[in-house]
This record gives sequence, structure tokens and C-alpha cells, in this order.
Amino acid sequence: MLGGEKHEKRPKLVTAAYLERAALHYLGRFNSTHANLKAVLERKVRRRNEGSMAPSTEQLGWICEVADKCVKYGYVNDEQYARQRFESLLRKGKPLRTIAQDLRYKGVPGEIAEAVMAQAQQDPEKDLDLVAAAAYARRRRFGPFRRADRLNDEKIEKEKASMMRAGFPYALVTRIMEASEDELLSLLP
Repeated sequence: MLGGEKHEKRPKLVTAAYLERAALHYLGRFNSTHANLKAVLERKVRRRNEGSMAPSTEQLGWICEVADKCVKYGYVNDEQYARQRFESLLRKGKPLRTIAQDLRYKGVPGEIAEAVMAQAQQDPEKDLDLVAAAAYARRRRFGPFRRADRLNDEKIEKEKASMMRAGFPYALVTRIMEASEDELLSLLP
């Protein structure tokens, strides 16, 4: 580049082969749903199209073909993804309502999300929101998990507010704050 000349970047060509490589690269790094994989590929096409144009009909066809092929080969499994995501979010201390919203956001079909949620709640003796609240308290070092030097009314109120913002009802938050460490640890897997 002499004299400050700038060369215009030409848009790179989008082909079905490119989309297959992009999908495999993405799936090599992340687990995904069918709908999410299609959205990722659409964004990749949009970035490569001139002027960030929406994918053409032909490109949308390629995206669907590639996503369907990934499902056929077992690289994408919405049900397995939903179960893994549910368990992961529960361990992180997310309430059931938040988990259901997350599954919808990630593109899990409604019937699969409902089935996963129903299957998880089959044990009537296990309150999953209580398990999630215990996990959240342990992760954030709230309630019985807090350090001894942080025991004052202002801190306790902030912890309660944080748990309620995370989606836990007040009665459950109060129960967690008053429980012993051993009680909460017995709830966790």
C-alpha cells in the first residue's frame, strides 16, 4: 500500500461447502440445537454477503440442508442438548422458570423442553427450585456459606435481594438463608 491507497475488500463467496465447514467448525467448539445452528450459519452468510445483505433463497436452502445433515449424522441432537443444558443450569443455581426461558431462547422445540422439564420434576420429594437455590447460595457464598466476617444485616438483605433478582421467590430465599450448611449440602448432587 503505497501513498495511502486502500483496496476495497471484496465479499467472500458463500457456498454450500463453506457452510458445511463453518457448521462443523462451530459444532467442534459448541453444542447446539438445530434452530441455533441455522441462526449461526445465517449470521455467517450475512457477514460474507455484500453490504451485510440477508441470505438469499438459495443460501437459506443451503443453510437448511447443512443443519439437517448435521442432525442426520448425530452432530446436533435437540433432546440431548436440552437435557445437558437443563442439568448445567440447575447446577449453576438457576430456577426452573429461568431454565425454561433459556431453553426456548436457545431454540429447543417447545415439546422437547416441556418433556425435559417434566422428566426432571418426576420425583415429588425433590424440589428442584430448592436444589437450585442451594446451588446458587453455595456458588455466591450466601447464607450459611458466607464468610463469618460478612455477617451483618445489610449484607443479608443484599444477598436476599440478589437471590430474588435471580428469580427465586421470597419464601424460598428466606428458607435458604435460615438453613444450615449441612442441610443445603445434602440437597446438592
